[in-house]
Amino acid sequence: MDGRLITAKEVAEDLECSMQHAYKIVRMLNDELSEMGCITMRGKTNRSYYEERLFGRIDEIDLSELETRAGHER
Repeated sequence: MDGRLITAKEVAEDLECSMQHAYKIVRMLNDELSEMGCITMRGKTNRSYYEERLFGRIDEIDLSELETRAGHER
C-alpha cells in the first residue's frame, strides 16, 4: 500500500529483514520525528521520511558522475 505511512511489515519486506529489526527501525525513525515535533503512531512511520533516511534524497545525490559513466559504457 502506498499511503503516507509505512508499516513495520512493509519495512521488513522492503529491506528483507526480520520483523524485530523492522520495528527497531520504525521506532528509531519515530523517535527522530517526535523530536521534530511530529505526532507518530506505534508500528508505522512516515513513508517519505523513511525513504529519505534510508535511501537519501535525490536532490542531494550527484547524478552527473553516473550519467558520465553511462555514456562511456555505450
